[in-house]
Formats: sequence, C-alpha cells, structure tokens
Amino acid sequence: MDRKSYDQLVREFTPMIHHMIKKLAIYKDKDEFMQMGLISIWEASENFNQEKGEYSNYLYRHMRGRFLDELKKRGRQADRSAYPKDEFWDLLISPELYKEEEDYMRGLCYGLSKYETKWVIDTFIYQLTVREIAEKEQVSLSAVKWWKKGAKEKLKSRLKSYI
Repeated sequence: MDRKSYDQLVREFTPMIHHMIKKLAIYKDKDEFMQMGLISIWEASENFNQEKGEYSNYLYRHMRGRFLDELKKRGRQADRSAYPKDEFWDLLISPELYKEEEDYMRGLCYGLSKYETKWVIDTFIYQLTVREIAEKEQVSLSAVKWWKKGAKEKLKSRLKSYI
C-alpha cells in the first residue's frame, strides 16, 4: 500500500477509532488506543481480502479485537498488581510493628540457639537474605547457613511432635 492511500484511509476511518474508544468506554491512555487504531488501519489494509466482504466491516472487527485484547491484558495486569494506600506503607515501616512481631517470633523460637533465633528473626521479620545476615552479623556465609540448617531441623522436629 502506498502512503497516499494509507493517508486517505486514516482520514476516512479516524472517526471509527474515536467511536470505538467511546463505545468501549476507554478513558485512560486514549492516545495509546488512538495509535493502536491507526496501526489497525494499516494492518487491516495489508491483510484485507475483497472477496470476503467490505473493508470497513473487516477493519471494525480487527480494531475491536485489538482494543479488547489490550483491555483484557491491562485488566489482568491490574488484578496482579495491588497498589496499597499510603497508610499501609506508613504502618509497614513502623518500628512498633516490627517489635511486636519480633517478640512474638522470639516466643516461637524457644529451644533454638541465639544464632538460630537471629536467623529466624532476620529472615522472617526483616526479610533479609543469608548474605545480608552474614554482612550484618559480620560472620561468614557458611556460619549463617549452619544457623539456618539448625533452626530448620529443630523447628521441623518440634512441628512433627505436634502433629
């Protein structure tokens, strides 16, 4: 397709893009959907077969499908992504919250050595990795791995005795 005929199609079918945006109640990122509509005009003109009907009908179905696919994709992304309110983040960084959780977790760590308890607290309360714990405590990586191993064995055996 040459540039002149594409420009003519754009002039003719731009109102269809606006209609589709309005009909599908798209109110966010209208410019992106406008661009998607222009791309749809190009794709439809490249793939259109005159024997199968009118171009305008083909374009309408093609454009609607692209828009609906994009809306579904964005909906899935929004479902997977939760954006907590600011109050949540304020609470999360509250030292009082960590102190309460740490006290509770220490109660669960009876029977563990001081270092095994450090591993449990740092891992499950402060979300530190083995490497970060080693750096914080200024010990070797293997030392922290031993704390982890010991804590897991003791907690597992204690859990088995409850079951």
